[in-house]
Amino acid sequence: MLTLVTATGARPQAWALCERWMAAQTFAGPVRWVIVDDGPEPQPITFRRAGWELVLIRPAPFWRPGQNTQARNLSKGLEAVGRDDVAVLAEDDDHYAPGWLDAVAQNIYRAELIGTPRARYYNIATRIARQLNNAGHSSLCSTAIRGKAIDTMRRICKPGVKFIDLSLWRQHPSKHLFAGDYVTGIKGLPGRGGIGMGHRPEFNGTPDPDFKILRQWIGDDTEFYL
Repeated sequence: MLTLVTATGARPQAWALCERWMAAQTFAGPVRWVIVDDGPEPQPITFRRAGWELVLIRPAPFWRPGQNTQARNLSKGLEAVGRDDVAVLAEDDDHYAPGWLDAVAQNIYRAELIGTPRARYYNIATRIARQLNNAGHSSLCSTAIRGKAIDTMRRICKPGVKFIDLSLWRQHPSKHLFAGDYVTGIKGLPGRGGIGMGHRPEFNGTPDPDFKILRQWIGDDTEFYL
């Protein structure tokens, strides 16, 4: 069984797309999806799939504009994760190819911390695409953990931490990176703003006015972002 952990809130359009990408996953095993929603109003959750269990957590106080509650919310989500679980850190505003969870299941026993390098970021609002050169770590959106890596993640998710993914990959010794273009970090969607560099006004990369690059990356799913 896989356990997904998603921190969300005040992003109804992004969340609706996240539900769509999870519904399209080809992984046939059981999944428990831990959803930590700290938005002032609950996200409209419509997801239903046989073999999937949803666990909803509403931590208080709720998020207010200008706050960064990512670490708090992930910490709350990890309270529902056991030491023997496989936890997949699924972000609510990113695109996941249908084979992502299958790839996690096939690689998670290589190490306690796994993921894919060379992250792909795409800002929908500015139509800017960029592939990063991170060869030694994975972005949080394409990371999965088990065993002692869960304990490492719990220690990292404290107030004030900014770069959870970098800290996790630097601190935990049992780690494995595998190739595959399964995840695209989507930036600039409506609703609560993100905190990563892809959301910033100065984010630069390759202009993609006609969505040609995005179509190369995610295919027909591009239509849901137009």
